[in-house]
Amino acid sequence: MHYPFLVIDPRSGLQYRLTDTGLAELSLAPIPPEWSPGRAISEVPDPVWADSLANAPVETISAVTTALEDLVLATPDLRVPVVDHLSDSRAKRHLSALIGLWRTLGDGLPEGLAPLRHVLNLSNGRFLDPVPVVEGSIDPLAPAAMQTLYARLKEEFGSVPASPRLRAAALGSRLHALQGGVTAQQLEAAPLDGSLAFFGLRDPAAAADFSAARARALIDDGLPAREISVLTAGDPRQIARAFAAQGVPLSGLPAALPQRDIIGETALHLTLAKRPPTPAMVLASLALSPLMPWSAQTGRDLSESLMGGDFRGAILTATPAHKELWDDIRASASSLAQLRFLLDRICDQLAQGDQVRARLPVPPGEGAPDWEAILRGIQVMPHTSAEPDRNLEGVSLWAAHESPWRSCRHLIVTDFTDGLYPTRPRANPLFLDSEIAALREATGLALRGRAEGLAQGLSLFDQQLQAVTDSITFLVPWRDLSGGRLQPSAGLSLVARAISGVEDASDLITDLSRLSPGDWPVAHHHLPPLAEALELPEALDFAGQDLLSLRRKDDGTAKPQSPSRLETLLVSPLAWLLGEVGAEDMSWSAEELDVMAKGNIAHDVFEHVFLKDLSIPDPDTLAAAVPEAYERALIRHAGYLRSPSWEMERRGLEREIMAAALRWRDHLLALKAKIIGNEIWLAGEAHGISLHGKADAIIELPDGALLIVDHKKSSTSGRRKRMEAGWDLQAGLYRDMIARPHRREGDGMDPLIGRKVAVAYHLMNDGGLLTSGLPLTDGSPARDMGDAVNEGAVEKLAERLEELGAGRVVLNTSEDEAFFKKEAGFTPYALTDGSAFVTAFIRQIEEE
Repeated sequence: MHYPFLVIDPRSGLQYRLTDTGLAELSLAPIPPEWSPGRAISEVPDPVWADSLANAPVETISAVTTALEDLVLATPDLRVPVVDHLSDSRAKRHLSALIGLWRTLGDGLPEGLAPLRHVLNLSNGRFLDPVPVVEGSIDPLAPAAMQTLYARLKEEFGSVPASPRLRAAALGSRLHALQGGVTAQQLEAAPLDGSLAFFGLRDPAAAADFSAARARALIDDGLPAREISVLTAGDPRQIARAFAAQGVPLSGLPAALPQRDIIGETALHLTLAKRPPTPAMVLASLALSPLMPWSAQTGRDLSESLMGGDFRGAILTATPAHKELWDDIRASASSLAQLRFLLDRICDQLAQGDQVRARLPVPPGEGAPDWEAILRGIQVMPHTSAEPDRNLEGVSLWAAHESPWRSCRHLIVTDFTDGLYPTRPRANPLFLDSEIAALREATGLALRGRAEGLAQGLSLFDQQLQAVTDSITFLVPWRDLSGGRLQPSAGLSLVARAISGVEDASDLITDLSRLSPGDWPVAHHHLPPLAEALELPEALDFAGQDLLSLRRKDDGTAKPQSPSRLETLLVSPLAWLLGEVGAEDMSWSAEELDVMAKGNIAHDVFEHVFLKDLSIPDPDTLAAAVPEAYERALIRHAGYLRSPSWEMERRGLEREIMAAALRWRDHLLALKAKIIGNEIWLAGEAHGISLHGKADAIIELPDGALLIVDHKKSSTSGRRKRMEAGWDLQAGLYRDMIARPHRREGDGMDPLIGRKVAVAYHLMNDGGLLTSGLPLTDGSPARDMGDAVNEGAVEKLAERLEELGAGRVVLNTSEDEAFFKKEAGFTPYALTDGSAFVTAFIRQIEEE
């Protein structure tokens, strides 16, 4: 923490902002006790916030913690205030609750305040070095505790005058007008001059590049680097990168990267692993933890298998102790005794396991664990950054939330965006602004509300403007690094008041985002250009390689293709090839209820509700059977949906599946059909290659014909367009497998051989039933799509197989995606959601 005033180094004469670590070293402050309000809030909830804690624990803990830290800072001596004299009111009840929480925490204090209290209690003459303060440098809106610290240091060590500014901003310049008070009611307006400049850029990375280029240009013109400053609110790594590329030194970068709280993270993940259902990413994070006894590479391999759906940890089998540890990590706990037993066994095997165990607030006793209370009690400390390295000669790096630590001639603001300059004020999470004013009058406690926050933000913005003497360059990134839209800062309107002839403040911004860096108003020093990319060939040539035999069985024969693999081949031979050699994209993501997850759950329910050789269930039977099958399907396919946070989605999907089941029942009755197979494996030959796949359902019609049904968790319109275009493929391949089967003992295909076979898609979202090869009777709810539903797809598949036979993997072109969407009637997921490797090898074709 940086304290809001300047002190002077008695040896060098450097004026700088004092930090909590510097103060602790100078005063020999002891290591402070732990500050963990979250645990105290959850263990014995105060009635004031008990209901909120039950409904929104994370948000409530955050709000109460913030309010408590504001209260601590508002006390001049960092001691619990006495408010018994206040009359009963909502404000007193909330304040008393915070005071009670503070007493529960004992001697703990928020980060950066323990050295302050130590100094306030320290007698004179106990510092290692004198710490004179800089006269008038204290922020007039600083909290009471900071005002007291400033007075304490001034009393013992005295004060020194502030360093003189280089010179005042030129009289009459727009910067000089702003320095008279950016919030003044009246500002003398004049045309824009060289003291202010406004540029819009693509994103923070481009803004960092521009900042470095601007600094380099100033230095090349003879300006010392120390007279330039860069102001930023976020992570300075982009700025560090850009300035390093320009060879411009920075003063004020953190000495090391932020440090994670590995102990706290591991404690949290272990607890989540014990509470069923366990998210896959929790287990993957544990596999990668540096506290685990296996190697980093083993952790990476294990995490990849987890994200691929394999939770067994077979890679650890070679080391029995590691496999036993993994089994303990995976095991869930249904009682407190079992939880304590498992956590003790696990922590005994971890590096720093005793520290991990100390972070796990598992209570004594028996019974089921209160998971929410345990999880709330685990404290994961925020990332900690090392103190900044500062030198006298580099470009100064200023933080947006701090007053400048030295003045400069030229300032570059890298992120002049909404919420910054001035900082957007926040309301006090527990007190109304009117209550804050009443408490200040009654107790002297200067709590922060929205009004105080706005005043602080404006004061800080004014201090930043006051520290510059020649010019300020404001940079406005239009998007953040994830592509989200950004708006210019509200401070733009404040600044624009000093500039005449401006109707809209945004007109001041010169948009550079559409220009290449070579066209920027400052020279941009480019790195050496990359070698020109070679022109992509039409196809990759693997002459002599049997591409259809890349995957082999144990006996050395080629594994059969599945309908889904052939559909990928249809769209992108390269994506198919990557799948054959196990090189698909392995990107991680948290569990989500996407189309695939919904489809797997719905298929599972249908399989166990509509049973073969039994009568079609009536609505009452379905009403009882679907919820039971749905719960079992969640356990098998999407355990995360069983947690309380997914209740709305879980109930919504169950309603969708119930409605789909009732509509499918109506279809079966209308067709007078009998179910003779569910999720049945078929194997056969088609198009000269071996196939296998699992048919969702096979039903028998009154005339003895078979209908192979593919349930799709989608709507009718998309599948209808694809079938009308002749580009459907999957269902027809199942019919081919029955026509030319590969038999094996007990394959269950005897009832299917020699029958007339048609295919159908049941679209679960709206109940559509699209058939092919089935003459329908009048009034049938199904829709016959004719016999040409796969002509285009089969023709293209034959072409792809012929290419593979010649050892050619034809690369996609830039026209393919549009073709499949517009002409073939479907979204080519192998291109749109596939590997970035596939995208990189798309050949660009110029439009005629």
